[in-house]
Order: sequence, then structure tokens, then C-alpha cells
Amino acid sequence: MRSGAKWALITVVGLVAAFLLVFGGFLLGMDPDVGGSVRDLLPAGFFGSSDTDGDYELQQEVLRKLESSYYKEIDVEELQTGAIDGMLAGLGDPYTTYLDPREYAEFLESSSGSYSGVGMVVEMKDNLVTIVSTFKDSPAEIAGIQSGDIILAVDGVSTDGLSLDEVVTKIKGPEGTTVILEMYRPVLSTTTTIAGQSEGGNTGDVGSTADVSQLPGGGEITEYTLTRKTIAIPVTESEVLEVADKEVAFIAFFTFSEGSADELRTEVQRAVERDGADVVILDLRSNGGGLLDEAIDVASIFIPEGEVVSTEGLHSPEQVYHAGGDAFAHIPLYVLTDAYTASASEIVSGALQDYERAVLVGETTFGKGLVQSISSLSNGGALKMTTAVYLTPDGRNINETGIVPDVVAPDDPATTEVDEALETVLDLISGVTAED
Repeated sequence: MRSGAKWALITVVGLVAAFLLVFGGFLLGMDPDVGGSVRDLLPAGFFGSSDTDGDYELQQEVLRKLESSYYKEIDVEELQTGAIDGMLAGLGDPYTTYLDPREYAEFLESSSGSYSGVGMVVEMKDNLVTIVSTFKDSPAEIAGIQSGDIILAVDGVSTDGLSLDEVVTKIKGPEGTTVILEMYRPVLSTTTTIAGQSEGGNTGDVGSTADVSQLPGGGEITEYTLTRKTIAIPVTESEVLEVADKEVAFIAFFTFSEGSADELRTEVQRAVERDGADVVILDLRSNGGGLLDEAIDVASIFIPEGEVVSTEGLHSPEQVYHAGGDAFAHIPLYVLTDAYTASASEIVSGALQDYERAVLVGETTFGKGLVQSISSLSNGGALKMTTAVYLTPDGRNINETGIVPDVVAPDDPATTEVDEALETVLDLISGVTAED
């Protein structure tokens, strides 16, 4: 069994697409023509207060002076995008971004089951574009890119100051074309922070763009030239292990894409009813998340009833999501987590832990407990925004802190042939303790 990183789709922020939100925004004004075209991206009547109208007039004044005195012609489209990006950057939220029409089309493509790229999941972690996982047999995985590696440049363009979506757009491209990635690998560590600290989470103030000045010291820079290919999205990989006269179903789950919960349920049913498994190990390491509905359905495979997760936000009414029933409620369950278990994976892990339905083993999770909503705009683009936070059944807000496992057992990245976290689970199943 491969140690460490598991594989999933390259998608911005390990995205949890829960529901559509009536969109909003803010306009940084421009000259009448430019300003009007940007305003068309926002709902009619958005500017409702006289104060806001006054701000808009001031911005128009600035832009008119630029139009009359600036040393070269103003690019309308560039100003539109720059105005919106600048406004969103002020939120300090890396997950709230504007997608122009091309980026939105690519986002829809990446959510459809396949895409053309190099096969990585990335997140903005501590203001650095960080690899969450690589997809099995993808160009990135074959080249040796690992979870925790940091992207410094794409085709010679620094990621400094770029949003996550902008970096992803630069990496993706037509099949057969090449992309050059300059990567930074921090010093490897097997240290896991305990209860309430920030291992695996976003610490401090998280900006919406990369800041390479935050790069940790002591690492190594490597340049990779990768050839893009069509990437198919995997869901599960499983095998049966024998431990102390017990049949153990080891199931790696890679992504919460559409229909993935049904595939996982089929794997669990096959393991329990056909193969006679006595125990199930669900591996959520380096699973960057996905769709909220799929997370609810995955939790429902093991939780017979009750709340799975709730959401709340300033402009979002509280919503509570419950298990759907028909669960394998009595099969012993262990869940493997690491610092790149994120988003929808944390929803499932948190619910299983709160109900004491599973033993969590591994490392503190990433700490992304935010609801992302996508709303299309009139120009063919979209606004992707954070609209709420997730709360576990016990009311825990795990954003920026993550979920601490019941048994801390990090996998040592230096021992590629041994999976220490998995070995810890197998010892627990067989009844072996540290004293033994």
C-alpha cells in the first residue's frame, strides 16, 4: 500500500459546492463606459445607499482623470477584472474569488469527471499555493511531486500575488502541451500538533493571494517540466487485509465528486456482505473534499440517524443536514486522516468522531470548515464565495484548527515502503499496544 499521499482531482480549494447563493459584490468605479460594463456584472439595485453612490462617483472621478491623462490606453476588460479582484482581496479570504468566463468554464469542466492538466489538488495554506495530493499515475505523481510541496512559479511566472484560481488556470491546458512548475519542498516533518493548535490548518490571517515571503526556510527548489494529459477522476481503491484472524477491508476514498458516495457504499457493501469483512478502514488522507451532498451520503453509510453537519453564516439561515439511513451501523470502523484531509472529508470525520462511530487515526486535519457557493454572473463568469461555516454535530467549528484524531500516528514520509499510520490501525485491530 502506498505510503502518504492519496490522490484526487486538481480543483480549487478542495471545493465544497453546497448550494447556490443569490450573489452580491462591490464595484470599484471606473469611467462611465468601463464602470457601466462592470456594474452589469452585479444585480440591479445593488447600490442602494447614498454613501455608496458617493463612493462610486469618487471612483468615477479618479478613472476619468486616468482616462484623460494616463500614458497609454486603458484595457476595459483588465480593469473590470482588476477592480473585482482588488475588492475581493480586501476580504482576506482565499476561497472567495471572481471567475472570469474562461475560468468559470474550466471550473465546470473540472467538476464534470475529467479535465486536462497534471493531476494535483491544491489549496492556499498559510498564503502559499500548496499541494494537497497528486492523482495516481498522473504527470505530477509520476514526476515525484508530493503533498506539502509549494508552487513558486508556473511557466516562469511567480505565484506571488496570484489567487488560487489564477494559479490553477495557468497549470491546466490542452492535452499534450507542457507546463513548467517551480516547486519548493519544505523540510519534512512527522510532528503532529495536539488539540486546538494549528497543524494542518490555516494559521494567522489568510490572504486571498499567494505571498512567497511566507516560505519556510530549509527546503529545496526543484523545477518540473510536465506534459498535460486528460485526467480521469478516481473514487475508491480497496483491498482486503488479514489481521489477527480478521478480514479487514482497506478502502481509500479520493474525492467527494458526484456519485462518489454511491461507489463507496457499493465498496463497503461488497466488503461486508460478500467478502465477510470484520473491520473497515476508510482512508481519507489527502482527500481535499468535494460536494456537500456527497459528504452527507458518505456519513450516512456508517451513521444510521441524526445530524451530520450544520451550516451558519451572517446572511445564510442555519441549515442542518441529517443522515439518510440504511447504514452499516455495526461494522467496526477506523478512519485515517492527515494534514491534507480537508473540507468534505472533515465533515465526515467530525461526524464520525462526535458520534464515537469511528476511531480516527493519523494527523490533525487541514482545517477548512467553510461553505463555498457558486453564483453565475451576467457576463458568463461567476462569483465563488464563502457563505457560511460548517459545525460538527457537537457544534465544533473546525475551520483553521482541524480535527485532532483519537490516536495520533503520523506517517513518516522518509519511510516510503512503510505506512506507519496504517500499521498503527492494524495494531489497534489486533489488540497490540505500545506496552506489548
